[in-house]
Amino acid sequence: MTETALTGRFDGATLVAVILVTTGTVFGEPALFVGATVPLGYLLVGWIATPPAIDVSVERDIDPAPAAPGERATVTLRLTNVGDAALTDIRVVDGVPPDLPVEAGSPRACLSIRPGETASVTYDVVASQGAYDFRSPVVRARPLSSAAVTTTRPSVTGTTTLICRRDVGDVPQLQGSLRRVGTQPVDRGGEGIEFHSTREYRPGDDVRRVDWRGFAKTGTLATIQFTETSATETVVLVDGLDAGQIARGAGYPTASELTVYAADRVVTRLFAEGNEVGLRTGSITAAEIGVPVPTNADGHPWIAPGADEATRRQIEATFDSLGEATHDGDGNSTTHSRGLHERLPSNADVVLVTPALDESTGELVETLCAADRHVAVVTPDVTDRETVGKTVARVERRLTLARLRSAGATVCDWDTRFPLASAMEVAT
Repeated sequence: MTETALTGRFDGATLVAVILVTTGTVFGEPALFVGATVPLGYLLVGWIATPPAIDVSVERDIDPAPAAPGERATVTLRLTNVGDAALTDIRVVDGVPPDLPVEAGSPRACLSIRPGETASVTYDVVASQGAYDFRSPVVRARPLSSAAVTTTRPSVTGTTTLICRRDVGDVPQLQGSLRRVGTQPVDRGGEGIEFHSTREYRPGDDVRRVDWRGFAKTGTLATIQFTETSATETVVLVDGLDAGQIARGAGYPTASELTVYAADRVVTRLFAEGNEVGLRTGSITAAEIGVPVPTNADGHPWIAPGADEATRRQIEATFDSLGEATHDGDGNSTTHSRGLHERLPSNADVVLVTPALDESTGELVETLCAADRHVAVVTPDVTDRETVGKTVARVERRLTLARLRSAGATVCDWDTRFPLASAMEVAT
């Protein structure tokens, strides 16, 4: 639908012309009639310069699509002038969903497009899990005089809906100290990163594994062997969701939503590396999950480590329910720890995924580390200094992370303005 309306820009000229003509008539002053020709000239130009027809094709592109929670998605709106006249003053406002925050750039622009040319508007948005339908953009054209404006909402080709799901995005590599998660050394030499021994060189051995330093000393070729590792059982704990209902701003993913996303990515990586993975969470009950899952004594899901299809389906269904739940966590860290000790396999590693916004996180990690377990903590950070409350939460969270590191845990502090994979690379 296209509408054309006067802008009122020449209302002042109209008023001046009326006053001069009226005054000239009353007092019989020809000079006033002459003076009235100036504003009347402006009015004539405005009436002649009609706004051009808006003949544009519009295409929208969103990258990546689908997007992960908290991930920046770049929206590009391209307008092509398919008419014969130049569009010298085009105002564009893209139809961004009201609950989708714009992180960078602007969906508004003022453009000038010659016939056959294309201009673009680019901005970044950050979504929570769900679907977001974009409306058609508002496009307004003005003539050089700006006496009138034509407004239309052209149809859009390309992407009209942004989908945000937790099971998309890069699967982060377990880097640095996190590489220990899900593996344990075995007493034999082979492939690895830690020196184990040397053996006699065999034709076909990789030249990068030849002990050239020893060859320089003794003249005998030998091949370096590293300590091999084997996959072990890993239990992923999703905790603290009831305390994670804060976000960086209106419309942004909450700490709880990002916690579930991070847990999903960690589990996907562990499965990809051949590990047996289990899952424990106190934030929902087994009755809220779409498929039957094992539970502990208090009715919360406890999925024993495994790599079979049944285990994968149970973990996937638990993540689905966590994303939809109101996060009514058990809030009892003592019971939580005691239940873990009763059911954790003796050689299992632990990955705790939590917003780290309450004291129970420190107590839980200290208990696990005291039992000589390897514990890794992945925690999304949505705190900032914008309000007093968030500043206090930020300080308390930093104190909690220092406590976790002192206990011996490896901590991945994820600044959610950047990809999770980046945080994995610098975990300490």
